[in-house]
Amino acid sequence: MTMPTIPIRARKPQPGRPRVHLRAELLRAGKWFALGVVALLLGLGAAIYWDPLWVVDQGVRLQFAMEGLHSEFVQVGSNRVHYYVGGKGTPLLLIHGMGGRAEDWSPAISILTQNGFRIYAIDLLGSGQSAHPDIAYSITEQTAMVHGFLATMHLEHIDVAGWSLGGWVALQLAENDPQSVQRLVLIDSAGLTFYVPFGPQVFTPTDKAGLERLMSLLTPNPVPMPDFLAHAILRRLRKNNWVVQRTVQSVIVGRDRMDGRLGAIHVPVLLAWGAQDELIPVSIARTMHEQMPQSVLETYSGCGHSAPIACAARIMPDAVRFLQSNPPMVGGTYQK
Repeated sequence: MTMPTIPIRARKPQPGRPRVHLRAELLRAGKWFALGVVALLLGLGAAIYWDPLWVVDQGVRLQFAMEGLHSEFVQVGSNRVHYYVGGKGTPLLLIHGMGGRAEDWSPAISILTQNGFRIYAIDLLGSGQSAHPDIAYSITEQTAMVHGFLATMHLEHIDVAGWSLGGWVALQLAENDPQSVQRLVLIDSAGLTFYVPFGPQVFTPTDKAGLERLMSLLTPNPVPMPDFLAHAILRRLRKNNWVVQRTVQSVIVGRDRMDGRLGAIHVPVLLAWGAQDELIPVSIARTMHEQMPQSVLETYSGCGHSAPIACAARIMPDAVRFLQSNPPMVGGTYQK
């Protein structure tokens, strides 16, 4: 039986709706994607050139967010104090150095939060996002603020790590209130009298040459710095030079120096020092070790004053071992 033939008519394209090929759509999408990528790269390049430190700041904040750290503020007396907090485990207070801020600890924080510590990284007065009051910025004033911070946060018998001037604050805190400090980690710490072959103006550079001089004191192998980066750093430093100048003047006066007072500190102490520190020489570490015989001294070859940044991968695991040792580590000198 023959089936009837059914005519099939070709479908006419509808007016106003031209046929679009998939290849053309992909080409058009690829074109706009490429333009978007180019625009993004141009914008990022401009940001890096005009404000490279802003780009660095965003990277650090992203790192902190990924590690669960939060930016917080607390009122301590008449001052609003900023700090980062995050991690689970043993509370550990981090105190940065002169002219620094809490973000300076970023390479160390990654290691500490992964090894069972709850971090409190504080901005000292006149630093970072903390208040900038009209004070002398002495060690005594900074120590009083840190003590008030611990009381306000109900942090008792806490481990404390201090870098440079932050180590000086930690030492005075342990001397004034030994019950508040459980163990101390002092990294390239200030606090004792020693001869310096440079003037106080080195800490407030006004041009690229001065900045390079400062960097040579902070790290044994400074990387050549492009002009745009040097200018960005100088702009940021200029805003806070008055705080640094007052701090330096307070240090020169010397009322807060720890000479002859370290024997009053009996808590376990780790002295971690860059062997090539040109700012606070390793001889100061040895003197501290002699005056605190319970301390452990570890020096790191190839590291300078910026050891918590440049040498965090070497220093922080040892700091973790010291803080978690049971019974506490006592005495000894080690070169690494």
